[in-house]
Amino acid sequence: MPSRRIIAIWFPYMGAERILRKTQHNPEEPIIIVAKKAQSEIITSISAVAQYKGLFVGQSLRDASAICTRLFVQTQNSYAETQFLKGICRWSSKFSPWVASEGNSGLIMDITGCSHLFGGENEMIAQILLAYDKLNLTAKIGCADTVGAAWALSRYSEKTLQNYRNGDAIEQEARATRSRSAKRSFKDISNNLKISKSNKYFVAPPGKIRQSISNFPVAALRLEIQTQNTLAQLGLRQIGDIINQPRASLNRRFGLSLLKRVDQALGNLPEPISPLQPELNFGVRISFPDPIGLKPDIIAGLDRILDRLCSNLKKKTLGAQKILLQAFRTDNTIGSIEVGLAQSSNSFKHIRDLIIIKLDDLDVQFGIDILRLEATRTEVLTKYKHVGHVLVGERNKSHTEKNKNPENLISKLGARIGLENIIRLHPAKSNIPEKTYTMLSAAWSEPAKKWQKPKSYRPVQLWTPEIINAPDKPNPLSEFKWRGKIWYITESYGPERISPEWWLDEPKWRSGVRDYWFVQCATGDRLWIYYAHGALMSSGWFCQGKFA
Repeated sequence: MPSRRIIAIWFPYMGAERILRKTQHNPEEPIIIVAKKAQSEIITSISAVAQYKGLFVGQSLRDASAICTRLFVQTQNSYAETQFLKGICRWSSKFSPWVASEGNSGLIMDITGCSHLFGGENEMIAQILLAYDKLNLTAKIGCADTVGAAWALSRYSEKTLQNYRNGDAIEQEARATRSRSAKRSFKDISNNLKISKSNKYFVAPPGKIRQSISNFPVAALRLEIQTQNTLAQLGLRQIGDIINQPRASLNRRFGLSLLKRVDQALGNLPEPISPLQPELNFGVRISFPDPIGLKPDIIAGLDRILDRLCSNLKKKTLGAQKILLQAFRTDNTIGSIEVGLAQSSNSFKHIRDLIIIKLDDLDVQFGIDILRLEATRTEVLTKYKHVGHVLVGERNKSHTEKNKNPENLISKLGARIGLENIIRLHPAKSNIPEKTYTMLSAAWSEPAKKWQKPKSYRPVQLWTPEIINAPDKPNPLSEFKWRGKIWYITESYGPERISPEWWLDEPKWRSGVRDYWFVQCATGDRLWIYYAHGALMSSGWFCQGKFA
């Protein structure tokens, strides 16, 4: 069986080149993509010309404008960039059927058993690069036995060749020694790499992963920034420095995450590739000849595309669980609202009512050019069962009865306050009053079919026990003081003794065994009080609930 061979493809200027392909902008003018972060705008992607001017990803727009006065600035469209990368992934499947997206600007391709169809690895990679050049995309490719090593080769090989010097890193040398460092000779690290003349692809020979990536910085292991900084403080700046350290010490200091990345890069731990699966797209859109902004116009456009969406869902016997409405505005920005359904549905009226509830949250700004509606999460609906004429009347319920459906009510409430804020109770087996039920999300759980009848009556209202002023004795009470007034007892029933769960440390039950009493007061109130016999806490009387 041939050894596994992986190709990692990195598009360093993907965001800017996507805009360049779309707008046919002058390629000699620097292009940057920015996104709002906190109170400033940060660069997320740049063109090759912008990088030559000294700009970099992560730089603020203010600093970039000070360095380069002529800039073509675009706001980041994360959704469009994701879809663009998916399109590249599907297009690249002509080279290998096993292609997956990696991050926001990269692909992972398993070419095991495929390279001979193109004349070998180097020839195959050259054809891939040529194909991307025709698409006006700049690509850097790394090829190795593992995903981690290929990823590192694609992103850090060229930097290592440019910056490596014998001794300390050039970035850390003093200004006085920096002029002399240019006279030093480069360490020959090309022995373990097959490098193209254009330095666009780097191939690690089979079985030489360790030698190929040892001189790379620790960032090539796909570590978090905090972990990278900590390693730098310890003097571990290259992958080889980490490999030579005792694993036990690294595990105690950084946990399993660091060792996992090292093992994945070296091939000691498998890292599967999940290829992009063909997905059912339930998205519809409508374009307007002129921008719209009034609510009636938006609703009119919504009705047209929602009818098409529901028809597509019905053809596949699917129901929508989440609906995303996107408004593409005239300033090339996108406003969106998302609606969740408690029960999957493809009903036009039901989905329409939920979207209209949240339509006021949609910011139209200077107008909307395009409306797009998508069912982002779907579920197979249970087909209707064939019934006889006796049950036909049950299926033809009135409109009023349909609105009483609890799932519809949950969906409408969820559209206003969020589905995660709606809960329902399910019974639980426990003698502890506070543990006789569990709280579940109402949208993603079924109603409880049957509640077990308790051994004795339980109050309809239950609260955290409150101290009442009464004699510290387990004898039945005739009166007590609670919530600022005196309560006179006319009837009392009990006691019901409940013991704490001794195997658990419950802070609320450190007062020991409880004797519960049902008492009826002269005011007509029916309360649930108990006497705690004391354990880790002192004894006394408490009130915990109220009966109907």
